[in-house]
Amino acid sequence: MSFELLAIITLIVFAFGNLFVGVTNDAVNFLNSAIGARVAPRHVIIGMAAIGIIIGTTFSDGIIEVARKGIFFPEMFTSHEAIILFVSVALTDMILLDLYSTFGLPTSTTVSIVFELLGGAFILGFWKMGGLDGAWEVINTVSAMRIIVGILFSIAVAFTFGLLVQFVSRLFFTFDYKHQLNKWGFIWCGIALTVLMFFILIKGSKHATFMTEDLKLWIQTSTNIVLMGSFVLFTIISFVLIKLKFNILKWIVLIGTMSLAMAFAGNDLANFIGVSVGGVHAFLGSDLASTLKTPTWVVVLAGLVMSFAIFKSKKAKSVTNTGVALASHGKEVTNQWKATTFTRRLSRMTIWIFDSIVSITPDFIENWIASRWHQTAESKDGNDFDLIRASVNLMVAAAVISYATSYKLPLSTTYVTFMVAMGTSLADKAWSPECAPARINGVITVIGGWFVTAILAFGMCAITTSIIYFAKTPGLIALICFVIFVMYNLHHMHQKKYG
Repeated sequence: MSFELLAIITLIVFAFGNLFVGVTNDAVNFLNSAIGARVAPRHVIIGMAAIGIIIGTTFSDGIIEVARKGIFFPEMFTSHEAIILFVSVALTDMILLDLYSTFGLPTSTTVSIVFELLGGAFILGFWKMGGLDGAWEVINTVSAMRIIVGILFSIAVAFTFGLLVQFVSRLFFTFDYKHQLNKWGFIWCGIALTVLMFFILIKGSKHATFMTEDLKLWIQTSTNIVLMGSFVLFTIISFVLIKLKFNILKWIVLIGTMSLAMAFAGNDLANFIGVSVGGVHAFLGSDLASTLKTPTWVVVLAGLVMSFAIFKSKKAKSVTNTGVALASHGKEVTNQWKATTFTRRLSRMTIWIFDSIVSITPDFIENWIASRWHQTAESKDGNDFDLIRASVNLMVAAAVISYATSYKLPLSTTYVTFMVAMGTSLADKAWSPECAPARINGVITVIGGWFVTAILAFGMCAITTSIIYFAKTPGLIALICFVIFVMYNLHHMHQKKYG
């Protein structure tokens, strides 16, 4: 068997594996809000997410873009070298994502794939061109830096907007939100549903294969009209449903869950099978620098595999539990994360700053705001957070992602959804003095893990690429065996830790 044929078979087989481990980790993006608020049984929530995933796969037109979206110049490599790069990325991604899921840590599949491509292309250029000058020549540094900076910037934006929107929402609704919801909630629900509609239109219509170009153009040019009409329609529907005592917030959370799952499939599907598709195109002699289409049956099959994975994967539950615990309103976070000297000092410093601001605030304003955050026995439903916060999580995440997409700004859906949840939890006073140090430690661990992802992805893929570049078929076979060995041990490690 030739090296190219073995590599292509490996890419196809590992595409299924990457789909499974990828959605296992990325499930945190769209499941946490619904699970934390317990809007429905877990299988119903996952079922809604599965529908969104399958729909989202039809929006994944041009999936090969992940291999040439400014990361490197594909024309610098032969088809043989491109196959080496793609199979190296697939092998590295399998181990890296499963490693994070084993320890219940969410990470970004976008960051992992970007830095794997960077590491693999860099070292391939180094060996091919004979030095660092050649390595940098194959990397599109300007575009790659734009992607990296955009992803990092989204962390601050998501956290800030999550905090502000949740603060205003809680100030208006209080924790005993049902009374205010009956009076004015139809306006808030109309806004929330309109934001989700905007999210679906912006994220979905761009790559929807079943829409005509004229319809896509009309949606893009008539967005304001569509949104105004949607707001009026959704506000009227919300008013009627609220008067009929219908729990519309639960449906907003479920619709938001499905919408984020749809966007995840449309965006991140490329992270899981993009290199496999690219390898097949390279094997068939296609020009990787041109626009390449992926057959619809391929992406639909991928959607079915991902839907099956979130139903069956125990590691997906571990990852979502981490996100929910860090955002929860209770003190359960201290069971998973322990306070350190640094986080205690940081917590005390933050409390001191907060108290300093409160000290210069007029008493009547301070007392009024404090009364809005008062929780009665009736307002405590025993969930990790209530439906208002769950709705804000999804609404703000959808808005940030939609805005960035409309301006073609790169971001990570994992970073956005996680940081929005951290911002809303802070605004909701979930970070009490007792649990704040442990919560800060957990957040620092997760965020620090994101940077470690980039370093590991770059280094691991560079090593993998070097082995295959020099050892060819024997090297590839050895690496396949190594990946299987690592995955087997990670599986048993997770079983031992979580049962």
